[in-house]
Amino acid sequence: MNRYTTVFILLVFLAGSVFGSAEGVLETEAGNANAAAAGDELPVTAVTLYSAGLAQIVHETTVTGSRVIDFQVDPGDINDILKSLVVEDLDGGNVNVVNFDASDPLSVVLGDLRVNPSGSPSLFAFLRQTQGETVTVITAAGEFSGRIFSIEEKPRPAPSEGGTYTALNLMDKNGIRSIDISILYSLRFEDSSLQQELSSALEKIAGSRVKSVRTLKISLKGSGERRIRLSYIRTVPLWKTSYRIIIDENGVPRLEGWAIVQNTGNAAWNDVKLSFTAGSPNAFTMDLSTPRYIIRQSAEISAGTPIGTTAYEKAYKSAPSAAPSMSRSYDAPAAAMDEGFYDFEEAEAYAPPPTVSQADGVRSGNFYRYEVRQPVTVGARSSAMIPIIQKDKAGTPLGVYDPSYGLVFKGIRLKNSTEAHWAAGPATVLEGRFYGGDALLPEMIPGSERLITYAVHGTVDVSKEVTSEPRRMTSVKISGGILYRTDKMDRVTSYFIDGDEDELLLIHPKESGWVLSDSPETYEETPGEYRFSLTDWKSPVKVAEEYLISSQYRLVSLQISDLSYYLEWDGVSGRMKTVLNRLSELKRNSEAVRAEINSLNEQINLIGRDQSRIRENMKVLDKESELFTRYSDQLSQQEDKLASLNRDITDARLRLQKAETETNNYIAGIEI
Repeated sequence: MNRYTTVFILLVFLAGSVFGSAEGVLETEAGNANAAAAGDELPVTAVTLYSAGLAQIVHETTVTGSRVIDFQVDPGDINDILKSLVVEDLDGGNVNVVNFDASDPLSVVLGDLRVNPSGSPSLFAFLRQTQGETVTVITAAGEFSGRIFSIEEKPRPAPSEGGTYTALNLMDKNGIRSIDISILYSLRFEDSSLQQELSSALEKIAGSRVKSVRTLKISLKGSGERRIRLSYIRTVPLWKTSYRIIIDENGVPRLEGWAIVQNTGNAAWNDVKLSFTAGSPNAFTMDLSTPRYIIRQSAEISAGTPIGTTAYEKAYKSAPSAAPSMSRSYDAPAAAMDEGFYDFEEAEAYAPPPTVSQADGVRSGNFYRYEVRQPVTVGARSSAMIPIIQKDKAGTPLGVYDPSYGLVFKGIRLKNSTEAHWAAGPATVLEGRFYGGDALLPEMIPGSERLITYAVHGTVDVSKEVTSEPRRMTSVKISGGILYRTDKMDRVTSYFIDGDEDELLLIHPKESGWVLSDSPETYEETPGEYRFSLTDWKSPVKVAEEYLISSQYRLVSLQISDLSYYLEWDGVSGRMKTVLNRLSELKRNSEAVRAEINSLNEQINLIGRDQSRIRENMKVLDKESELFTRYSDQLSQQEDKLASLNRDITDARLRLQKAETETNNYIAGIEI
């Protein structure tokens, strides 16, 4: 017998209780059947669907006298029901208490066991939990009993075999015996209570995977026959809206909206009052059905410790789900439908007749609810489509030039002139009876207006040409010692439009820094584009824009060459020219004095370098020599020259300070 056979035998032995619990599984399935039957006692009478993926389910029934109603629900719904359940005794009785079965989580159930087989541990890991237990094992060499001393990986005794093996070390009265678990035929725990505990644990693990119903026992107190109503929130698939936009022969669009509902539960909705709510309430889940335990700190008998500072995190309510964002989908143009192309034997209306809405709109707080007039039946695990919106004259057809694609599209300017909230959804556009294209309708609150496109336009074409002017200076201003300069760039976009259409919406993109200087009247704009509504395009449509660049310069920092640049500008005024000429004169005076100071400093540096040379030569000369005497006379003359130069520098610096003061005072008084 090899090690795999041994492990298989051991696992079968440990899991025997699981097979013995098959009857319990069948009983659970029977319980589900009973739950379905019990559901007939509390039929669903109303369903309100929300855009947050939730539904408010209402059950109604009648009772006589005091009674306990068993309400069986799916385990996945129990927490939402415990959070939102409302029970009403409509005819004078009282709701006493709602009981429900509770069971510890598996981790708590198995946490107190001596050995925990959860997590599918390996045989090696499992046996390490049982150290000290008495076992009996059977191998080819015989039967052995003893307490588990340890389990370890050991090298094989024969070097030629190589590798390691897992050794189970058993201790009996004769000492410790090491057994290779790969050659075990069987292993049995001698402690019957441990054996039973292990079987029970495996049964609980298997049972945790069995989905069963949860039962709420609703205790009602009262007398006589009374109506009972239950309502709660549970998770359901999102209800969706799809639209049809039918354009008649006069180009007037009609909007029809269909609600799509999906009942994925096991119970049918028979003749229920169905409504759809356009809105996204705050919603969250919380586990209220699973018992929770607080882990208490271990306390020691010791001196008290002062409590330190306590910080609490800021809490937020759950944010509502974001409304679906608008995206665009463009399809190829529908086939042309020339008059007379189709020859019908009988006269037929250009467009199909309107579909009558089956729902009435009700404003409920900030939400808008569509209530279906007639009871609706939606079978278990089935779906239904119900017309809920019908709006004539829902907008205006037009052409739309979209620069993102460089194409003209067929579009519709939709306007929600109703009191209803139109949820986002796909829209199929029909031109008469024929498919025109698809669009995506965004969320539209009452009074809002949105633009949609559904196909490439087949009879209107737009091309464009952009001309631009180089950057040029347009104005100069001096104030507070600062020269303010404005430059401008100009460009003109010319749109050449061919084709026939009652209205063309020309979209022109915005670019940062560019503003309109001349254009058609702006119909509307967004953060990223201008929209011009055009009805006449015999001449090119021109959109002129300008880009202004503002710069600032400190006058005291400007060079004479900078001032000359502004003096040569064509737009300089006479007064500005006078000011700049005077400022240039003052700066030239200062520059002349500064150049004089630089020249004097250079002379001082030359004399200093010559004196260093002379002194080095004098170090090696005889003091009585003629050359030494000549060097001494030369140094004396240079010292006199240095004194004169330093006096000149001092005088020049005073003149420079005076010139700069005069310049600064002049600058401070300029306002032009």
